[in-house]
Amino acid sequence: MRLRFADARAWRYAMNAIGKIIDEGAYKIQENGIRLRAIDPSRIVMVDFYIPREGLLEYEFDKEETIGVNMEDLTKILRRAVKGDELELRTLEAGRLAVIFLGRGTRMFIIPSLETIAEELPELKIPFTVKAKMLPSTFRDVVKELEPISDAIEFRAIKDEQKIIAKASGDIVEAEIELSIENGALIDFEASEDARAIYTIDYLSDISGASQAAEELTFEFATAVPCKIEYTLPQEGRLTFYVAPRVE
Repeated sequence: MRLRFADARAWRYAMNAIGKIIDEGAYKIQENGIRLRAIDPSRIVMVDFYIPREGLLEYEFDKEETIGVNMEDLTKILRRAVKGDELELRTLEAGRLAVIFLGRGTRMFIIPSLETIAEELPELKIPFTVKAKMLPSTFRDVVKELEPISDAIEFRAIKDEQKIIAKASGDIVEAEIELSIENGALIDFEASEDARAIYTIDYLSDISGASQAAEELTFEFATAVPCKIEYTLPQEGRLTFYVAPRVE
């Protein structure tokens, strides 16, 4: 297997966020692209990373295979990616993976691939009632603002007012952030009904780290169901997280 991606930094930030959710990643190399689907040990967050073949500059594919990697090892290497770098991944003999940066010169790092089996996870079909699009930085800033207040964020969508309110409540301090198209925080908003759900802020903070990799973020939720946070990556890629709600 050999693939080349135009923006190494997108992988850097995406893999860093994934690495905070799972310790080992099993990447499926398929005819239509590369995909990683996994769930964290607590069974609270599911991640789905996908880059289609069309989004890769080069894609040499002989057969379908699964490549396992230690996420800490991979993210340490990807932190070396700088602006203008392309990324090449190449499987080598003796169960090794080459991570190559192509920019000002060629820098190659080799890590062992792990013998692992990709967990077969179902395609989730969740009846979302709210869908909002925003800049990834907006989501990151909401989490950053509310993180010192509480260990959870309550999201409340008000259909008639076309807005979402993010709220954190501590022992002394409460904080609210209003997101709407009117105030410039949202790009788009759709809701079939009012909705309210609470999510653990630590997971949202880890996920928000992928904001620097993305061009747009879609946030979907409904009352007391898992939310869906999907980043639109360069070259038609996507990085999706599903987060289970807090039970009050």
